[in-house]
Amino acid sequence: MKNELIIRYLETTSRCNYNCPICIERTRNFDMSDNDFYSIVDKNREIFFGQRLWVDFCGEPLMDSHIFERIRFLTSIGSIVQLSTNGSLLNNENIIELVNSGVKYVVVSIPSLYADIYKTLRGIDNLEAVLNNLYKLKCYINDSASNVQLQAVAIDIGEDFNKDEYIQFFHEKAIHSAIHQFTNRAHNSRINISIKHNIPKRAECIGLKQNIAILSDCEVVTCCCDLSGQNSLGNLHNFDYSLTELIKASRLDDIIDEQKQHIYKNVCKNCDDWIFYQMESTEEYVQVYSYDSCSQKI
Repeated sequence: MKNELIIRYLETTSRCNYNCPICIERTRNFDMSDNDFYSIVDKNREIFFGQRLWVDFCGEPLMDSHIFERIRFLTSIGSIVQLSTNGSLLNNENIIELVNSGVKYVVVSIPSLYADIYKTLRGIDNLEAVLNNLYKLKCYINDSASNVQLQAVAIDIGEDFNKDEYIQFFHEKAIHSAIHQFTNRAHNSRINISIKHNIPKRAECIGLKQNIAILSDCEVVTCCCDLSGQNSLGNLHNFDYSLTELIKASRLDDIIDEQKQHIYKNVCKNCDDWIFYQMESTEEYVQVYSYDSCSQKI
């Protein structure tokens, strides 16, 4: 492997309590076993040490009944754990467990502040309930003097999206805000939205080196847009759970070399989100705005 190995996601469940039109057709619905989880982390401690790791991918992480103890274990070996949730399962018990688990950054996905747009994207009319859960989470963070960072993230679906309104709404509540560009997930999203971008010349996608995900069935994929796991590099079961050995035996270097020659295969062939992962790209996939007005990346 010629490039630095960055594991971005460790998906402990692919189950979700939502059926969002903006997401892919769900074909994976199971939790990662305890044996797989602890074997992966134990075998790859050096890789996970100091790594900013999202414990989600295609599923809703709070559907995993072991998520809090798994976060605690990851933090005990030096991982910096981040979690993104749809917010619907943030009841009082889960809020307390989550804040006390050692998680460093919690993102609550609120794609729009308008109920009709939220319902279009989420397929469910519960914006107010999710907002109330977010406020309760913020209150517990404050009351417990926790250093957990909290963010609300929107999805920019085009010209009518009011970025400044969204940012101000959450900054007034001392909550970080972020704007996520719409992704059609390599044309696997079940909703069709056309977005105009400043498109550079396509070359090697640097996201291949930055967005590696371990799925709940131990398949390893190259990209955060490949929620269905089409572009697998292999399964950790076949490499004694070693990420290093799996990557060495995979086609990742070949894929990168092919893209340098403008050859794009499999899920990469259908992808439009490469525009965010070019060396000369001027657009950010996700832009974070802290409530003290300093923008940052996570």
